[in-house]
Amino acid sequence: MSLAYGSPWDGYSRAPLRIGLAAIAGLVFLGEAWSVARMASDPHFAPKSPGVLQFLPNTPALAWALFGLAAVGLLFVALGRWTIAAGLWAITWMAVLSQWQIELFGTPSRNCFFPGAMLFGWVLGAVWARVVAGPIAETPEGRPFRESLAEAGAMACIAAGYVGSALSKLFASGFGWVNPSQIRWLVLSQEPLAAWPWLLSYRQALVESPDLARLSALLTLVIEGGSFVLLFGARWRLAWAWVICALHVNIILLCTMPYFEPMSLLLLFALPFPRIFGRPRIEDPLLERRPAFGKAIIPDAMWILLCVLIVLAWIAPVGWGAG
Repeated sequence: MSLAYGSPWDGYSRAPLRIGLAAIAGLVFLGEAWSVARMASDPHFAPKSPGVLQFLPNTPALAWALFGLAAVGLLFVALGRWTIAAGLWAITWMAVLSQWQIELFGTPSRNCFFPGAMLFGWVLGAVWARVVAGPIAETPEGRPFRESLAEAGAMACIAAGYVGSALSKLFASGFGWVNPSQIRWLVLSQEPLAAWPWLLSYRQALVESPDLARLSALLTLVIEGGSFVLLFGARWRLAWAWVICALHVNIILLCTMPYFEPMSLLLLFALPFPRIFGRPRIEDPLLERRPAFGKAIIPDAMWILLCVLIVLAWIAPVGWGAG
């Protein structure tokens, strides 16, 4: 298996990717809007102290209005029209909705993280294409090139999300996170998915065996921390996507903590659907005329943009780091 970047969608239309990404993000944030609207109508969830969104009226109607604004951007992303502007528009209102959830409930919705991160990566990839190829990247002729980099950006962001999850565990607890007590406490504090005898026996074995619990914790770190291999070619992407899905299925069975969003996105981007369904191949006019566009070199403008975004994410009093 090659360690060079590659995709099962190379040489094929990536329309299913942008449509699927927009649809999954839309469904997830539809649930987020419902949750926020429900909390906004319940005085129990009124913000205890003014937050950065204190100027917004705490009404259910506003939650649905924010979702409607985000949905407009997602629709244009799905259509492949004005990808950068539409993506940023959708991300802005999705972020406002997520921040509102934090101020009402106290924690962000983890189910929204991966669709939002991949949409952000899709937009970054489109920006990269615009920087490299210029205005022609926004034309129908430039769509194959633009969407190939958008896909790469989306995969980079989901890989970074998993690697970041592993690193956050290590930064918080060091290798003490592999302490079997961590996993055993987590299993005991959550309800199992069902009362199947084999599942209850599995949970019991994990609780009673320190070695099995330690192995489970270690495998979690290895799988999350090794997710950068999602960028190492189509076969590596497919193999590691199945490994991550197996991890999530195990978590669902043991702790009833469903993360269907990253599972569905990983399988959408990793399975060779074009070959499975015999889709016709397409040409990339820009790469045919300018092969240099295909070189994996990050332009200086992208480095600067990424550094600015990292600094802003670090110092902004919103989101995960607000507390």
